Amino acid sequence: MPTNRSFINDFDIVRPAQLLEKGIPLPGLSGKYTVDEGWIAVVTEGGAFKEILEPGTYFANRYRFFRDVKIIEVDTRVQTLTVSTMREFTIQDPVTVEINLDLSVEYRITDARRVALEVKTPLTSLYDRVIQAARGAVSYATVTEIRTQGEGIARTTLQQLQAMQLPKVIGIEIFNVLTTSIKATDAGSDALAARQMEEFTRLRDWKLEQETTGQSQVNWAWLLTYRPEVAQRMIETYGMMAKEMIDKGLLDPAGFMNQPLEGPTQMNPMNMMGAFGMPNTMLPGGQPNQPQLTAQPGRGQSGQGASDIHSRIKEDIGYLKGLPGAKVEAGAGVDDDGVPDGSYNLCVTLPRSSGGQIALYFICALGYPAQAPVVEAEINGQATPFQSATLRRWQGQYLVEIAREAKQWFG
Repeated sequence: MPTNRSFINDFDIVRPAQLLEKGIPLPGLSGKYTVDEGWIAVVTEGGAFKEILEPGTYFANRYRFFRDVKIIEVDTRVQTLTVSTMREFTIQDPVTVEINLDLSVEYRITDARRVALEVKTPLTSLYDRVIQAARGAVSYATVTEIRTQGEGIARTTLQQLQAMQLPKVIGIEIFNVLTTSIKATDAGSDALAARQMEEFTRLRDWKLEQETTGQSQVNWAWLLTYRPEVAQRMIETYGMMAKEMIDKGLLDPAGFMNQPLEGPTQMNPMNMMGAFGMPNTMLPGGQPNQPQLTAQPGRGQSGQGASDIHSRIKEDIGYLKGLPGAKVEAGAGVDDDGVPDGSYNLCVTLPRSSGGQIALYFICALGYPAQAPVVEAEINGQATPFQSATLRRWQGQYLVEIAREAKQWFG
């Protein structure tokens, strides 16, 4: 039984038409009819609509005795329709999960004439529209709905039902939709469990790798033993100079260890060497990043050898905007008195492949890029810890490297 539609009884809200007993057309002998509280009687005379009777007692001599008078009672009280489904809906994001969904729909009849005379099966018609609205709501839902007891599905279903203008179509108004039960089926639970295990394994491996690279000296021998693919990647990039550069502390392999391995990058290793023999960091598109010089003691920010934070921020913004789907907002920082202090604040939002977005907040002080920025991360509006390997070994890299690192980890 995928749904409980077969158990819907339209007579729960509309009683079958009954012929009015008129009595004898003499004073005091005519029949009478009583409408109970919470109900409305729709009267037809000779097959045509005559009037609507509110709760109370009425005498039958008000109608012509040579015409048939029929009465259809309609329940106008606030009622609840229970919609129960099994494997009727499937959540697609981020994994396919079949669900059993139960909804409770509060409604009331607002047009008794339309319900009694124009809609053949009013309660069944309402049920079908709830299923249609719920199907549209589930199509945009994620597995988070299972953890939040389907609040988003209920809210979206209500909005779609209200957009259908049901009071004008079938004479019924919807007040509220509640999710009474939402559960993953056996197959859906297996898929969800596999996804959770994958995320747990990914998090565990990432933490172990961070501890290894953060608390130990990564040398060429360690890379060949534990991460040969990273060593191969570095050879493709720097040639046979990679070993010597790592051993002398001129090259940090953390950037390679925290980014997915792609095809080999064709470049001249000598072009990677910048001032003082320090290696440059690769930017998107294979462009080398010339390292920034730190400010010299006793010289102003605009003096010779000082870092130009304004030009550097422009470069950072350009590279950040090159990330797929990235949105970048930048503003000048101010001190406690509201006076610009030469710093910059950047907000970068990136779409997640699993849904939602990543938000990175960069605070670049006046000494940037010689001074490392302050970085905070949010996932779908929630503050989330983020330990950047690039930030821990800051040597004036570009902000785009931190953004790519966050994109890789958070998905």
